[in-house]
Amino acid sequence: MVPDSPADALGSAALGLRDLLVKIVRARHSLAAEAHLVSESRYAMGFGSQWRDLLDDTSQTLKDRGFRSKKLAPSGREIPVVNDSLVYVWRLGNNPNAVSEFASSPTRKNAFVTAPLDPTLWEPSLSGEPEPVQHATERGELGSVLRAFGDTMPLVLVMVKSTPRQLQSIEWAVAVLDGDGKVKLRGQECIWEPELVADDAASDVESFDSGAPVTPVVELQKQDWKPTDG
Repeated sequence: MVPDSPADALGSAALGLRDLLVKIVRARHSLAAEAHLVSESRYAMGFGSQWRDLLDDTSQTLKDRGFRSKKLAPSGREIPVVNDSLVYVWRLGNNPNAVSEFASSPTRKNAFVTAPLDPTLWEPSLSGEPEPVQHATERGELGSVLRAFGDTMPLVLVMVKSTPRQLQSIEWAVAVLDGDGKVKLRGQECIWEPELVADDAASDVESFDSGAPVTPVVELQKQDWKPTDG
């Protein structure tokens, strides 16, 4: 069964992973934006190549915390696994069909057919709370049930919208591949966006969308005038 949202897919790890992903993406964006500025390039192709670093940063950070990963064929790129769900961090391009065409790459397409890892293996926690310990027999029975159903791992797609000038938003959703090879999202949610800075000066300016502007009153000043000789 496909989860309805990233929270359903990630379980108790959802909140901790959300905060961690925001830190990873913001750090990588700062580095990529600085590199673009230093290069003085007129083109954003170099900035857009950060997608590899986003995947590697996420995979390595979670691996350092004890999480496992899966290598996707044919590229062999490692994608981290949290709560038996793949977590794929991806920078969106300018293509309006980017999400629906996400599986156009053979590697990304294989993310939708990945079998679950062995559930008898221990998995760390990002929730800050100890996970309940399952009896070995219970874990074995659970693994048999999963393999019997031939289930695949849910794919949590983390979508980054950015330009060299600004990190615009970070969203995540459960990605589902339909029969036509198009990707649809379930439970899409924005997990970070820049804070809006209110302009206090603008709030004091009256809008002209209704009524009429008031004309200022001008009073004439009397002046003493004397003709000059010559």
